[in-house]
Amino acid sequence: MSSRRVAACAAAIGVSLLSVSPAAAVTGGRQIDDPAAAPWMVTIATKGPEPLALREKCGGVLIAPSRVATAGHCLDHLDPGHLELHLGGGPLSGGHGRIVSTKGYSIHPGYRLVYSPSAPGDFERAAVANDAAVLELASPVFGVPTVPVAPREPEPGTAVSAFGHGLTAPVAPENPTASIGDALSRGDFRVIDDESCGAELTGLVDGPSVLCAAAPTAGICPGDSGGPLIQYVHGRPELAGLTSFAGEVVGKQCRRAIPAGFADAAGLRSFLTEPRPVLAPMPEGEVEVTGTKVDGATLTCALPPWAGAAPDSIAYRWYRGEPGPDGAPDGYYRIENETGPKLPVTAELARHKVMCIVTATSKGGAIELSSDPA
Repeated sequence: MSSRRVAACAAAIGVSLLSVSPAAAVTGGRQIDDPAAAPWMVTIATKGPEPLALREKCGGVLIAPSRVATAGHCLDHLDPGHLELHLGGGPLSGGHGRIVSTKGYSIHPGYRLVYSPSAPGDFERAAVANDAAVLELASPVFGVPTVPVAPREPEPGTAVSAFGHGLTAPVAPENPTASIGDALSRGDFRVIDDESCGAELTGLVDGPSVLCAAAPTAGICPGDSGGPLIQYVHGRPELAGLTSFAGEVVGKQCRRAIPAGFADAAGLRSFLTEPRPVLAPMPEGEVEVTGTKVDGATLTCALPPWAGAAPDSIAYRWYRGEPGPDGAPDGYYRIENETGPKLPVTAELARHKVMCIVTATSKGGAIELSSDPA
């Protein structure tokens, strides 16, 4: 899955935070000028001062007054408190749409990566199985149409449409923001059978949970992940799928005529419509490193309180900053064998900045929280 990934923390510490990058906007699609054409469209972004177009992470769709559906890989290991949801199908410029808050998310319990045989362990080239998640809103949204989840998978040949704010062409190094999909795009596809799809995507299609579609003049690009695949039944929209992966799994990112894999909404319907989904942990603050960093002392990776149920399990990792030429840390590297909430400080370690990363897990998913360097 190629991405317009929000990974500033990962870049800062020089380690992967294990979140999967979004697959792909709709290249070859057509621009939707009327926001009322897709009032149920949701843009999932990270909070921050930058323009929304630079913070957009994934798409989503309002399937109930208090629920948004999206792809599981859009949320995996992310802190839900750092997310911002924009409701509406208008342009990203100017911070479009109504901002709605979430009380947490739940990822399908069968969510997993399907690695390419030619790139084992490379999540940028991985497909996904059971790639679905739901965000529960803090308050229900009334007066906005919702999209019901399709009761059955559409047959091959059925017309479907993908919606997304992702890139409209591959990123050009000389102008990396030129292809950002400011306006919502719609790409019209046809459902294809799993066998044909798997033949083009080197067998990386989990048939029970993936719906494939393709078009000769349209394709999926970075930023479209989680956006809805809509089937119109008697003129009314139904959710057929959620954008999951495309040609990037075979090294053909943002290409037209390449099949795209969507989380099969009908096949995952029981999860998407579960009345009371178990949510991933929801912190009410940030992780902090406390204590005095001197030889012989002990630092603590202090957790915030939790909204709702506490995590089922918590894992700790500690990192040490290595100074660059100017003395400032140029990366953070794992301190081996330190897996608890306490870190003994040695004379050597006292000369370095340190930080901790916490993975908190429940049946609704796993999140990662990073402290500021101490």
